[in-house]
Amino acid sequence: MSYAPSESWNLDNILPGGPGGDAFTESLRRLDGQLRQLVARADALDARPEPAHFAKLLLDLEGVLPDLEELSAFAGCHAAADATGDAALRADMMVSDLGTQFSRAWVVPNQRICRMSDEDFAALLALPELQDMQGALKETRSQARFRFSEAEEALVAELSRDGVLAWGQLYDATAGSLRIEVDKGDGPKAVSPGQAFNLLHHEDREVRKRAFAAWQAGWRSVARNCAAALTHITGTRLTLNQRRGLDPLEEPLAGARIQRRTLDAMIEAARRARPMMHRYLALKAKAMGLEKLDWHDTYAPLGQSTGAIPYATAQDFIVEQFGVFSPKMAEFSVKAFKERWIEVEDRPGKRGGGFCAGVPVRRESRIFMTWGGTDSSVSTLAHELGHAFHGEVLFGQPISKRRLPMTLAETASTFGEALVREAALAAATDSNHRLRLLDDAMGSALAFLCNIPARLELELALYRMRAEGPLAPDALEAETARIFGEWYGPAMERVDATFWANKLHFYIGSLAFYNFPYIFGYLFSALVYEHYRALGPAGAPGYERLLARTGDEQAEEIALSELGVDLGLPETWERAMGMIRRDLAALEELVGEKTAV
Repeated sequence: MSYAPSESWNLDNILPGGPGGDAFTESLRRLDGQLRQLVARADALDARPEPAHFAKLLLDLEGVLPDLEELSAFAGCHAAADATGDAALRADMMVSDLGTQFSRAWVVPNQRICRMSDEDFAALLALPELQDMQGALKETRSQARFRFSEAEEALVAELSRDGVLAWGQLYDATAGSLRIEVDKGDGPKAVSPGQAFNLLHHEDREVRKRAFAAWQAGWRSVARNCAAALTHITGTRLTLNQRRGLDPLEEPLAGARIQRRTLDAMIEAARRARPMMHRYLALKAKAMGLEKLDWHDTYAPLGQSTGAIPYATAQDFIVEQFGVFSPKMAEFSVKAFKERWIEVEDRPGKRGGGFCAGVPVRRESRIFMTWGGTDSSVSTLAHELGHAFHGEVLFGQPISKRRLPMTLAETASTFGEALVREAALAAATDSNHRLRLLDDAMGSALAFLCNIPARLELELALYRMRAEGPLAPDALEAETARIFGEWYGPAMERVDATFWANKLHFYIGSLAFYNFPYIFGYLFSALVYEHYRALGPAGAPGYERLLARTGDEQAEEIALSELGVDLGLPETWERAMGMIRRDLAALEELVGEKTAV
């Protein structure tokens, strides 16, 4: 059944009138005024602030965050849904400016926290009103080595608005306005990048080939702008890291709340899994009657289609499967559908990809994607609903305990995906449908164990390349082809050499290395799934307890106390690959049977 009254979301109940309306303008003005006052109060702090006075400022800074996040979600959702709309893009940039002010307001307080004596810091922590903020304050103090002087930090925050963040906005505008001419056999039509990407999953190889050729041509047409943006985003980070004496990964790892030992163990496990992934790609080529796979073939489904999956059918299936584990998850998903938190309409003008944005003042979320009617679309919807449920759990925590790092942010999303995928596999009796589901599961494994590690390696390479000069499209294509070719292996005829340009994650000005947290989330959620799914509904409270801890604690501590595992061992991450090994064996059996016929 369909719970959703529409395929488009409701943003008007956040702020009526859209990004050019009076409600948004007034909210922007009010928040701007609050932030200016906070900046002034922060800058006026004494060298040794009186604890109660300092605590009041810290709480006021924390208190403005939900309003800022809600305004950011509102503008960002409009910009994604109408990527060519001037009002939406302008609103998104204006809210980004507020984010810069917020960062600027924290400069002096962060310096005081980092530089005060141990005795003064202990006195601050002892204040009853700051008990919920202890984790955040300790984390800030532990990262003192990342900070310049107050004046330098203030300058970095202020310049970011017209520097690194502006280059990311230029990329967003470039990608949002890009139109890709694709001929599906009925004449060329201009489509958005998101629509073109969906065609790379088409069952007809000729459609995929034309779509992929158009995809690469489209991104190459804007490659110089993309390379310029990437040059200056990477260059800014390189300069700041050199001045601070940091390697590129130190600050991202601290922000992700994992240790370098954990990252190294995880990547080592992914490297050990490469032969397994290469087996899958060779098997897929065999099943498709090809000697080698082209890049677009990796997206193509195996098995015969059972027809497009209606959005209503997907809603019903997800609610049912969530309910098997947790009635609370199912009820929450029904609410998200009924109250129109979700945008899935397939239309021009939308950005590609999908996301979930928190709307904390209303204790809601908004989900963005484009419905393709495939099993992959169902997985994406379950994934984003998992994010939203995670947000629901964290909304029950104090503001300072909702600081969700990217690594742990993928826990509930991939858990939700696993619930749906495993149920679909168990219910599939038709061999063609089962083949398709197994291929889809292995395709996800390929993305997390080959594609994401390749992105990590490429982003690290950008720092080396940028140190030698401006980044050039040809050099970026060559390095992308080399790195992705090594990870994907000998079964590939070619990879997407324009990946450096078409992947938004490289262009997020406020966040470096938007890649390794996905591997972590994928494999960590497999450990979480293995632990709690075996308990059935009895495991749901423990699962929610784990989610509630993700906003304030280190990943290694959570894993050890809740799951009893050491994340610093490659063997832990290899254990998380049990379902992948099972699915590959089942796929090999199916393809062998089909080949013998």
